[in-house]
Amino acid sequence: MILAEDVKFHTPAEAAYDWAETNFFSVYVPEANITAWVYVIARPGVGACVVDVSMINGVGRTSLEALYVDFQQHLPMPAKLENLELPNGLRVSASNEPRDYQVDYVGINDTEFHWTVRGLMEPYDIHDRSMDPLASDDMDKTGFGAAYASHFDMTVHITGTLKVRGKTYEVDCVSTMDHSWGPRNERGLPAMGWVNASFSRSLAFQSIWTFEPFTDGWQQFRLTHGYAFVHGKVRGLVSGRQRSVRRGAFPLSYEQILVDVDDVEHHLIGVAVAQHPWSSYNSCMPVLSMMRWFYRDQEGYGQAQENWPLDKFAGLGIRS
Repeated sequence: MILAEDVKFHTPAEAAYDWAETNFFSVYVPEANITAWVYVIARPGVGACVVDVSMINGVGRTSLEALYVDFQQHLPMPAKLENLELPNGLRVSASNEPRDYQVDYVGINDTEFHWTVRGLMEPYDIHDRSMDPLASDDMDKTGFGAAYASHFDMTVHITGTLKVRGKTYEVDCVSTMDHSWGPRNERGLPAMGWVNASFSRSLAFQSIWTFEPFTDGWQQFRLTHGYAFVHGKVRGLVSGRQRSVRRGAFPLSYEQILVDVDDVEHHLIGVAVAQHPWSSYNSCMPVLSMMRWFYRDQEGYGQAQENWPLDKFAGLGIRS
């Protein structure tokens, strides 16, 4: 169970250099085909904080094709995670802990945003058996190894504004945020998928997968955690399948079949409408995709992240 104090740092008395605490927020502006995100990685053991503020609006194969990138790897550690302010122009403050946040950023090139983030559900603790039917004490079954030693996902409603290079857009979307803490060594991070689809303030899906990219069809992914948020009720997933049509490392589309604790089967189809080879860690090449999802008679949006660890896959002769 995630408590109010879990929005604060969980730093051990003797924090190892690879101890990390992360937050991720993202929004969608469908009319402009934009997804924007904030990723914070705090490293108290070395006294540094990594923050990525990026935006994409098309299917690209290089970082040069992104709409906006402000990725800084050596910002000072904030004193508080629940109320941080950093020299890159980012401020994040929590309220109604652990569900609500205010995320503000004033960057460069006439770019800034102001988002009010409100949790639509209790944070989904992937290690709480009363919440997640697939919870396990085995770190290899988290989907991201020890990096998800403590982790929650939460469907949120985000409102506010997004100004990109002088042009302002209204933000009113349902998205997924997450928060993790624990050891996160940049060597040995597993291949995995983090995928969500949001349709309304009462309908969304979130899933975490192991990833075997050199297999075919339904063998590519194995469900490790997830939930269906249907009619405002959280239903943990008990099983699921996912496959992708892809061009090398880049997924073009996904098909999901998810089964929740009420034995309801959910069939989703998603297509990538914006895509970016991300660099959340220099040892990895995650592919981040803004997906347009279709579920029954509804259309929505979400984000898919596939982690390609370079220490595992570099040197294998992979070509795009």
